[in-house]
Amino acid sequence: MKNTIKLILFITVITTVASCKVNKYSFLSDYPAKTVPLIDSTNFSNHVEGKLLTKQQQELLKLPSIFEEQLNDENAKIGISYLPKLSENFQSIVYYFYPNNNELISMLVNYDDQFNIINSQILAYDEIAEGMLKTTSTLDKNNIKLVEYISDTPSTIIFNILEDGNITRE
Repeated sequence: MKNTIKLILFITVITTVASCKVNKYSFLSDYPAKTVPLIDSTNFSNHVEGKLLTKQQQELLKLPSIFEEQLNDENAKIGISYLPKLSENFQSIVYYFYPNNNELISMLVNYDDQFNIINSQILAYDEIAEGMLKTTSTLDKNNIKLVEYISDTPSTIIFNILEDGNITRE
């Protein structure tokens, strides 16, 4: 009887440890999946800050390699906006990032099946200090059409999204 209880306890512990490793990305299911094409016009006027990512989640998603030392600023905030469905070959996440109180960035990051970063690209940018620069994007399966507004003068840049998740400028 004691051996049976020990065996059940052992199996329970092993199952719990294994499920923690398998489900370390399960928090991503809390965020909305979106189909493309879609327009990302994230800015101070239309963005509502959601649940922020913990330092552990930021590390797990390898965000310090993209945002570098900016994440260490005490005013920096980062969260997930949505999960665009771009391909079966890679996973995509769009983050919102406040590097400070005057800037807001929407960033697409593509990951492989092991959550290693393939590539990233800014989709939208807004700054309220000088109001000189703002960007919006149209996101599709194969490309990103980024429109930059510098003092109300728009210019368009096209980025291609390759089958492996890499992003290249056209």
